[in-house]
Amino acid sequence: MAGIGFELRRIFGKKTLVANTFGVIYASLTTVGPSIVFLMLLFSLRQMMFNFGIGEIDSMFFTFSFTYIFLLAILNSAFQNGVLSRYLSDKIFEQKEDDISASMFGMLTVSSVVASIQVTVLCVLMYQKDQFSLLFLVAYYLLGILATASYNLITYISALKEYKKVTLAYFMGVLIIFMALFVFHKSLNLPLILATYWALVVGFFVMNVMLIMFSVKAFGNPSEHYFEFLMYFKKHPLLIISSFAWILGFYVSNIIYWFLSDMKETVSIFSTAPNYDLAIFISIFINLSGMIIFEVKTETRFYDKYIAYLSALNSGIYKVIERERVSLQNTINIQLFFVYEVQLIITVILIFLVNIFYPYLGVNSQVLNMFLLTGLGLYTAFCMYFTTVFLYYFDDHISACIGPSVFFGVVVIGALICSRIGAPYYPIPLLIGGISGWIVSFILLRKRMKNLNAYLLCH
Repeated sequence: MAGIGFELRRIFGKKTLVANTFGVIYASLTTVGPSIVFLMLLFSLRQMMFNFGIGEIDSMFFTFSFTYIFLLAILNSAFQNGVLSRYLSDKIFEQKEDDISASMFGMLTVSSVVASIQVTVLCVLMYQKDQFSLLFLVAYYLLGILATASYNLITYISALKEYKKVTLAYFMGVLIIFMALFVFHKSLNLPLILATYWALVVGFFVMNVMLIMFSVKAFGNPSEHYFEFLMYFKKHPLLIISSFAWILGFYVSNIIYWFLSDMKETVSIFSTAPNYDLAIFISIFINLSGMIIFEVKTETRFYDKYIAYLSALNSGIYKVIERERVSLQNTINIQLFFVYEVQLIITVILIFLVNIFYPYLGVNSQVLNMFLLTGLGLYTAFCMYFTTVFLYYFDDHISACIGPSVFFGVVVIGALICSRIGAPYYPIPLLIGGISGWIVSFILLRKRMKNLNAYLLCH
């Protein structure tokens, strides 16, 4: 993500306990902060509804409708973020930061139009089937646009150096959501689900406005090039495929099981597979630490070696270039296997703990059985992503596209087959797909490192 590695290197370069703590906080917020916010919001709001004594059907409707709207937001952002990250990196290098501000507003415009079309379809279907009130449909429509904007702003947040302000924005957004929920439900006597959606609209609006203000303050007033970033979609199409295949591969098994599995449940227009979705939910949560470890340790250690190698490539003799290439390759191997091993230990320990305490988490045995494999499946998918990131550094977009595409293809084919076989086999495609994409990405990275001198000099 644009700017994270550079900023973390500056923070950790101070080599103090406070600097290290801030570095971890910064990496956490810019990589997994929004995901943690959304996951904890879903969990907290469901628990609050349970405490208010909401009916099971209403609770299911909120969970299902909430899941759809945020999955759309994630997929919309995945389509853009790979290209946006490259655009931001180029503008930071060119010191044209006013173009970054302009592209942010252009991106928000484009993503809002796309999201509005998608959510409008859902609203029309809900009205046709169950005649939902206009007040609810407006809230759902607005939240769809705001959620998409929140995920797209992650790319710009990663280029900010104001991690304290980012923390404040997330904290204020969550605080306002719960305050607004209390006001709407208790004071205005709105139905709980309607009050919850309007509270989410208010909270995400405040959060997005704060992040936009911080970005404009950091990058300056926007230039006139609001939509210049769109040219990068034509210039770097493989970045779109790589980013989108990686994220869609995460969730495509869910989507297939929502409509083809024997465990799907339907409320209004929304179909999901709650047990499988919960297994994925927990699996994502236990593997998020890998993103933080990768940003905090792996990319910051890699950066110095990468700069030394590029300097040698530009001005050094062959002996110096080859020495720096070998040093860079060794650093990549060490750091990659470090994050592989540490995250594997964390994942296995957390799987073991969930296996012990699952009765207290409200998890049934079917969810637990699937979670044992989905947890490892998402671990392999994250490892594939960590490996692919280094291919981005070397501008090898073709290789960076192959691994995620293999992952996506295997998961799709496997999920279609397993949807016919039965629930015990549902987690297998994610595990096999993750392993396949990981192996392919690692082989391609090793191949690229062996021929790196010739590739970069001729590229």
